[in-house]
Amino acid sequence: MTPVKRVEIVVDSLDVASLLEVLDALGVHDYTEIKGVYGRGGRGERGGDPFSGAFDNTYLLLACPAEEVERVVEAVRPLLARRGGMCLVSDAQWVRH
Repeated sequence: MTPVKRVEIVVDSLDVASLLEVLDALGVHDYTEIKGVYGRGGRGERGGDPFSGAFDNTYLLLACPAEEVERVVEAVRPLLARRGGMCLVSDAQWVRH
């Protein structure tokens, strides 16, 4: 197993393209994206129209080497400050196959 930092980001679905551009510019190309995430936070309940996707959130999961996680977090922070969302960082073990 390889130690990594698990980075979980939840943003408005309309902001995902911008977020992915930021991550791509950092060289972060591997992620898992889950669309249609619902919950409640500082902007109230989020879970929109099942037909249009309005007011939906998207969840992104990344596994980063410890030395890269600060760059990722600092690049994501302006989007979170401007539009809301959440970013969590925790320790994880990558099971290589």
